[in-house]
Amino acid sequence: MNRVSSPDRIPAISDAALDARVVEVVTGSFERLTPMELKRRVGQVGHPLERGPIEASIRRLVEQKVLVYTYQLGNSFLEPSFEKPVRVTDSIVLKPPACDYDALPGDTVVNIKAGAAFGTGCHPTTRLSLMGLEKVCMGNLIPVRKENCRVLDIGTGSGVLAIAALKMGIDQGVGLDIDPCARAEAAENAVLNGLSKRLEISGRSLASLEGGFFLITANLRLPTLKAYFSKMVQMIVPDGFLVVSGIKSNEIKTLKDRADSQGMTVCWEGKALGWGALVLC
Repeated sequence: MNRVSSPDRIPAISDAALDARVVEVVTGSFERLTPMELKRRVGQVGHPLERGPIEASIRRLVEQKVLVYTYQLGNSFLEPSFEKPVRVTDSIVLKPPACDYDALPGDTVVNIKAGAAFGTGCHPTTRLSLMGLEKVCMGNLIPVRKENCRVLDIGTGSGVLAIAALKMGIDQGVGLDIDPCARAEAAENAVLNGLSKRLEISGRSLASLEGGFFLITANLRLPTLKAYFSKMVQMIVPDGFLVVSGIKSNEIKTLKDRADSQGMTVCWEGKALGWGALVLC
């Protein structure tokens, strides 16, 4: 007897395809997703899916350290894990030093050791800053980059932004941080990336530095960015760039107004999870 499939039967999907769908929903979200919200969204993509396979996929991805549970104010969320190599932009991959990774042509691979310093790639502002750097160093914002370019990373934390900029073609860099723990970790990460001779990690004040930087990065909160803004603009060479993040989405206009008053133009704008970033030139 021939069996006729019910028109309401839910089509099968392979584990690999379902896992890819779950990861795509997590990485493509502009807000942190609770387990319930993630399951709801995954179930709405393409053909509808039952909850059981989605829950099994989430368990697999957590066991494989692709996703991780995070907790805040009594709520749990599922976010990308940084305990293994993670692609955070089209070309930038962050990875723990002990992990192997087969880089694709054009990849910029940054070794970052987990520590107390800010900047492992987990926070949206770090990822947004890296996207901005990618636009400057690998995109079409620069007609011709001059030789002997320098980057200044203010509040360098783990050093990830300065290290990524150097790996994408900037010649020399300075990372400033008032926290001695952060400076120690940034210096160690510079060594892990073979950049200790090109990246100076310092506790000096911004006021003590001379200008001449092609690129300045600052992943800081709005009050600090406003306080430093004029000095940063003065330190950029003509045709240079300023990459700023650490601002909430509703604070972007305030920083745009400050940039306009200083004669700087917005070349790129990014948002994620309620945070924002700007590339100014």
